[in-house]
Amino acid sequence: MRIKDLQTLLDGQPSVSGNTFIVGGWYVLSCLLTLLFFILGVGLLLESAFHFRIFLDWVSARLRISLNEEQRWQIATTLGAISLFLATVFAGVIFLCRMILNRNHFIIRMEDWIYGNLPDISKVRKRVVRK
Repeated sequence: MRIKDLQTLLDGQPSVSGNTFIVGGWYVLSCLLTLLFFILGVGLLLESAFHFRIFLDWVSARLRISLNEEQRWQIATTLGAISLFLATVFAGVIFLCRMILNRNHFIIRMEDWIYGNLPDISKVRKRVVRK
């Protein structure tokens, strides 16, 4: 590959810094949601298995509805399973975000190495057009 081809290739690539901020935000949000849904799912499944009155008792008191044991067990089991499924989905999003962030970091390091070691290649500077 000639220097001119490498320069046009580097100039044509989109910057990854904007995507890094967006993906980093998704990463943090997914971490929080994974933790929230995992704790909620485990709590609801423990409530349904051991007949604890932790979450659904508080919710039914706030909504002013009465639940019998069968309804409480069905709701806790269903919502616990859904919460664990959502925790698994957001754990997958964490995995994908980590892959993208590692790729972006590699691209940035590679571009910095190319710009630092090949003197014929220069970074593209945006032209300021004066009116």
